[in-house]
Amino acid sequence: MTNGTETAQLASTETAETKAATTEVEPAEVKEIDWKAEARKHEQRAKDAAARAKANEAAAQRLAELENANKTAEQIANDRIAAAEERAAELEAIANRATVANAAGLPADLIAGPASNSPEDLQAFADKLIAFRAQATVKPSAASFIEGTNKVTPEPDLNAAIAEAQAAGNWKQVIALQNTKLASQSTASAT
Repeated sequence: MTNGTETAQLASTETAETKAATTEVEPAEVKEIDWKAEARKHEQRAKDAAARAKANEAAAQRLAELENANKTAEQIANDRIAAAEERAAELEAIANRATVANAAGLPADLIAGPASNSPEDLQAFADKLIAFRAQATVKPSAASFIEGTNKVTPEPDLNAAIAEAQAAGNWKQVIALQNTKLASQSTASAT
């Protein structure tokens, strides 16, 4: 019987311990937060910070004016020189693009590339490339081979084609057309 009594005592001890362990301790009273008051407080802080920033902006502008007034003539001249050098570098880049474009027979805006990497600028640049490609594509001549001689008859409108290429600013095509004209003249004089 001792086994039965020990088991009963064990079970009663376990239930007492479990009840004590599972009894929750009531937490201290939780303070209820007034969210509207907190929001107003933070809103007021933001307004105060904006007012201080505005006051600081005016002070910074006044400081810049005072610094400019205190600059010597040499400092002012140095600032102007720096601005002039920057503008000269921009103009040199434009001139270099124009020179390379002229030598290559391309429009200068194609040498410069797109203005930025925005989708609109990239699309505008692609449209320019497509237009140039369509303009620069030399269509096969309607001239036919003279039978038995393998010579191409010269185009009757070669001068008009040269004038069109010059008007379009396509100097590479102008040179190619002039070379064709010269070659046809030299071939005609040789025969």
